[in-house]
Amino acid sequence: MDQSGDTVQWGCAGNTGCPESPENNKPHIPNDSIDPRLLALAMGFVPRQTWEEPYEFEMALRRGTVFPSLDKPFLGEEAIPR
Repeated sequence: MDQSGDTVQWGCAGNTGCPESPENNKPHIPNDSIDPRLLALAMGFVPRQTWEEPYEFEMALRRGTVFPSLDKPFLGEEAIPR
């Protein structure tokens, strides 16, 4: 079903006895609906980062980031309980 509730039929309008051809394999989509092939696969959202005083050059190289708010600890083996 599409967003309007109409059934989207593939092939010969749902008839399974029709011959296979590229023309018959096109989807039948009602004129008032959105073609699902034109929709985006995914949309990302990245929040706006507020400005902050960056680390000094040497500290930024050691920490792997210029901004303190992005300085997250790396949890490798110490995060795995033994």
